[in-house]
Amino acid sequence: MPPTPTPWRIEFHHKHGRFIKLSKTDSRATREGDTYDHGVVFSRRPLKIGEIFQLKIEQMELKWAGSLRLGVTLKNPNCPHTNVVRAATDLFVDDCKDFWILSGSRIHNGTFEKEYDFNIHSLKENDCLGVQVTHDGQLVFYANGVNKGVAFTGLPAKKDIFAIFDVYGRTKEVTWKYYGAETLDDLCKRVILRNISSTDDLDKLPLPLLLIDYLKESI
Repeated sequence: MPPTPTPWRIEFHHKHGRFIKLSKTDSRATREGDTYDHGVVFSRRPLKIGEIFQLKIEQMELKWAGSLRLGVTLKNPNCPHTNVVRAATDLFVDDCKDFWILSGSRIHNGTFEKEYDFNIHSLKENDCLGVQVTHDGQLVFYANGVNKGVAFTGLPAKKDIFAIFDVYGRTKEVTWKYYGAETLDDLCKRVILRNISSTDDLDKLPLPLLLIDYLKESI
């Protein structure tokens, strides 16, 4: 059973690429096997206006080409007609103008593409990449917390907009990471982890199993 969502968290949707495995908290996505594709994932809920959806690169596999892709879409993953493609590049076609995706240093909206002042391929393990849609429909990306500028304009901000990303190529595993000041959840997690020596110690604590699983993923 998936964890109960909280208002500020953004879990990953269970509709995803066939080589993706989600953690028990739906906040970590790992591409399994000796593969480089079939790693597309949606956010479980639409983004709030101005909210930043941020991923942390946890693991890379450098034998492949290409890397993480990130963007937004009007396609609702809860809709049975929303398909999961093999790779984000399959969306760079005429009938996919409701996707806006950063791949390398280019923003793609259907067959239209434009250069951006940041290249995803420069990211390494432990780096973070975020995406935001502002109230006036601007698409903005963030690298390690730094605003990289407006990538696209004219997005329909009043509609439901979901995050979409592709754990592709050299990117093997990502986690959702809260953007902003440290939350009480993160503070408590840090204090608990600071006072234990191994994951076995977690099982001895009087905590809900879901919380113990979440803490184990953080070690």
